[in-house]
Amino acid sequence: MKLRTAWTTACFICIGSLLFLPVQSSAGDNSDRTSLVQRSGQSAADSPQTAAAKPVPDLRSESTLTATVDKWRAALAHEAGFEGWQSASWNSYPLGPGTHGWVVILTDHGEDVGYMIVHATENGTFRLTEYGTGKHPLFSLTTLYRSLVQHELIPTTISYSDFAANETIAKERLYTDALTSVWKIKLQDQTYYLDAKSGEVLPLKEDPTPKLTDTEDTLPETDLAGEAITTLHPAFDPYDRMPWIVGAPLPVNSLPELQNALDTNENLTYVTELYDGQVTLPLAILGYQSWQEGSPYLILDHEGPRYVRLSAALGMGHVYE
Repeated sequence: MKLRTAWTTACFICIGSLLFLPVQSSAGDNSDRTSLVQRSGQSAADSPQTAAAKPVPDLRSESTLTATVDKWRAALAHEAGFEGWQSASWNSYPLGPGTHGWVVILTDHGEDVGYMIVHATENGTFRLTEYGTGKHPLFSLTTLYRSLVQHELIPTTISYSDFAANETIAKERLYTDALTSVWKIKLQDQTYYLDAKSGEVLPLKEDPTPKLTDTEDTLPETDLAGEAITTLHPAFDPYDRMPWIVGAPLPVNSLPELQNALDTNENLTYVTELYDGQVTLPLAILGYQSWQEGSPYLILDHEGPRYVRLSAALGMGHVYE
């Protein structure tokens, strides 16, 4: 998916999307020694820097996160498009200082099949902030490697396995709020920021600040109980039509309003302005997934289906016909 920087708005020129080869197994992510890795049956902890940033919630036991992720994985595996999650294993990696969050990357038979973004709540439980399917998970180390090679930020002589294990290349995952997710990479004396989904280089000079003002820690835990109601439409290119450049957004502020809009027009586009307006991100809306218990999720097409909490997405962007 293309990211459009603000300075191109007047002439409608978009940043070209990076062209990646199909992502292979991300098993190499396990050798990312700069991260805290959690495999099924093991637990991960925040770094000392993270722990010092704010009080750590009582997580009750080290097995709680593992049990919660496995419960979510099993529930989602019954949904269409998540079939590969049934027997998938997973690893987790921390998301930036003070966030008490993790990205969970799922693999099945050596292939990436999806991801989850998990945050601890104030009462020691966990919230499923975001999740997605496909071979291009959020914070894929494989996507990062290919992007750095393509932009000639690392030489092609460095293999993927050597890159993953190279501790002189600082690789930090930053997830400040919905859709604000970046890789922070330090190469020698230079710092680069790349989109955590597409791998595109971002025009940032410092860590992004959260766009949402409400703290995520106060939100309730996630319970994927009962049956999910899912509406899913085919993907389309939001650049085929661009009403989001000159048109007015639809008055969509809730799930019923989104449902009404999708009944009228299946090709809706979600648009958010990121990084103080430096980047415009238009994404095709595929539909929504609403659980019997818990918050509904907006399904966006961003290098594969991306399920973002609807309230957070609507708080950060707008819907266009």
